[in-house]
Amino acid sequence: MIPLILATLLFGTCEAILLLGPKGPFNVSFSNHELVDKSRKDPWNLDTIPQRRIMISEFSPVSGDCSKTKTIPYMSPTVAGAEDNILLPYGWPAGILGNISMEFCVQPEYHKRNEKFPLVLFSGGLNTTRFFYSAIAQEVASRGFNALTIDHPFETDIVEFPDRTIAYGGHTNTSDLSSILFSLDIRSQDVSFILNEFGFKEREKEKVAMFGHSFGGAATAAAMGNDSRIAGGVNLDGLLWGPVIETGFKSPGNKKFLLWGAEGHNSSSDESWGKFWSTLNKQGVWKRELSLEGGAHGSFWDLPLVADVAGIRDGLGNETEEGLLGLLGGERVVGVLADYLRDFFRWVMDPRRGEGLLRGESGEYPAVGVLN
Repeated sequence: MIPLILATLLFGTCEAILLLGPKGPFNVSFSNHELVDKSRKDPWNLDTIPQRRIMISEFSPVSGDCSKTKTIPYMSPTVAGAEDNILLPYGWPAGILGNISMEFCVQPEYHKRNEKFPLVLFSGGLNTTRFFYSAIAQEVASRGFNALTIDHPFETDIVEFPDRTIAYGGHTNTSDLSSILFSLDIRSQDVSFILNEFGFKEREKEKVAMFGHSFGGAATAAAMGNDSRIAGGVNLDGLLWGPVIETGFKSPGNKKFLLWGAEGHNSSSDESWGKFWSTLNKQGVWKRELSLEGGAHGSFWDLPLVADVAGIRDGLGNETEEGLLGLLGGERVVGVLADYLRDFFRWVMDPRRGEGLLRGESGEYPAVGVLN
């Protein structure tokens, strides 16, 4: 296992900050991929090519020892610069994201995905980037899952393609229900395309799981409603939209779903969650509802960890900290999320493993409340 490290290295006049390594039993490799759906036109009609294309990051567990590691930027300079500028009004210091790095295990170029590790997909919040969830994905992968994080071009903040084309987001009008549902449908189609690309059209009996934060949580529910290959899903603090709220899943069978909200966000306070819970109950779907006590909407991405490692949390101000990061420590939250996701995904892939941490509240995890 790569040791847990927090190193600050001098690079010219800038400080390069290395994020903490994962705590799971497996080393993790990393790669980025462009996927082009030749069967589907660009639904936004904004790309430089006519077909729909997306970018994903793949975090894969590595069996055995890691003979060589590499340090890679948390984000490319282009993406980091754009995200730093978006965060500036919150008091975020310029240049931080461009100086963050992560360490991964190096795999040979001919290496193929180890299919003994189940596949889990991740969809992020509206107007963010998949890179803001890399630390969480690395932690999940280190617990024995192939984790894919997805960018959905033209509503993700900024997507950088290998040909240097930049796709800027912001095209989803959150005040217009039809625009929200349009984007949600695109995400669902992106997910089904990825499953096809990874060979699941030939291996439909192999189980896949998905999780998402904010709008990505809504996309997870929507994708499960449209694609029966997804056996389990997790919504991390996202409002729900679309027909899945009322109709549920096409083939509920052994489907499982986890609603996990920030403190105060639950099926009693959120009408969309309450209706969805009732629908799943009628379908006989296994479900659980958790609360991250002391957590905020911003607790479910990497930014709290990045702020803590960079040492800038105290300088952001109370209002920004509470809204953008949450008050819980980033390292602790990432670990808690990964442990509960591990047990949920194991439960989805192999019911013989049991519910694990999903059985009820645990004294080891006082920040996690079991509501239903």
